[in-house]
Formats: sequence, structure tokens, C-alpha cells
Amino acid sequence: MEMDNSQKGILGETIVALELMKKGWDVININTVYRNYKNADLICMNANNGKSVMIQVKTGTTHNILTGFTSELDGTIPNIESSVIGPWVFVYMPDDKLSNMEFYILTREEVIKLISSSNKWYVTEWNRELKSKPMVGVEVDWLKGEPSEASKPDAKKQHPEYKSTLLETSQDKWEKITDLLY
Repeated sequence: MEMDNSQKGILGETIVALELMKKGWDVININTVYRNYKNADLICMNANNGKSVMIQVKTGTTHNILTGFTSELDGTIPNIESSVIGPWVFVYMPDDKLSNMEFYILTREEVIKLISSSNKWYVTEWNRELKSKPMVGVEVDWLKGEPSEASKPDAKKQHPEYKSTLLETSQDKWEKITDLLY
């Protein structure tokens, strides 16, 4: 039986919470109290000092993980600065198997920079005219700090290559969350 997107999202949030709990942190899934809270899914806490961090989890099964943002036709993303309130974890499930999940952790600043710059590239540098406001996605290759197949000029000669703002992979960089708790 195949999972729908909502189930995949819940699974991603649960697995991220479990990963953080394995590292010794307390975690609350906000969505169990407030249905689909807008800017975060999890609260991770250090019980010893009272510090906490709110985390957004985005789960996807394709090379392009949707961010929940919609772009304007000029490439701007309304309210991105105020909407991204903490680190994000992108969960990539290429084949619906828990054993093949990949976790990419970005700081708040990295999320804003990557989403804003890649969307500007997508909207303004492709040789086409948009007819409607596009949903904003992030390529898994970009999370790895690499150009994606879709952004390489030899894949489609209609646009220049997008170079990720991440200089190295963000895979399994849990310290981008846990360092905030000390």
C-alpha cells in the first residue's frame, strides 16, 4: 500500500523526532497539538538548560522537494524571512523505504539563501515565460552542495547551470540543530 503525501510528511516528522531523541534531546511534534502549524513541525529542547529550537521538516520522494512556498512571477518569495524561523530538515525518501531515507539539515540562513537564490534562478534564468506563480522546490543535489541534473546546461540548453549556495553537503549535519541547544 502506497502512502499519500500527508502520510509521508507525518513519517518524515516522526523519523526526524526519533533521530533527535536518539541523540538525547526532548522533542515535541507541534502538529499533534496544533494541526499543520505554519512555520515549524517540531520543537527540540535541552531539558538541562531550557534552550529550544523550532524545526521545519519537509519530506519528498522525488529529486525536487517542495518547500511550501509559492513564488511571485518576478522570482521573489513573499514573507520568506519571517516564515523561516529555525533550521529545516529535508527528508528524502526515494523509494518509500525507511532504510533509504536521507536527512539534509540546513540552518535558517542556509534555507533562506538556498530557496531564494534557486527560485530566482528558476524564474528569471530559464528561457521561458511563466504563466502562473510556481511552487518552490529544492533539488536534492543542491542539498548535497552539487548542481542538479536539471540545472546542468547540457541537460537542457535553455538555461545556465544553477550553483548551489551550499558549499558542502548538508546530509546528516545534525549539529546545525544540536549546537543551538547548548
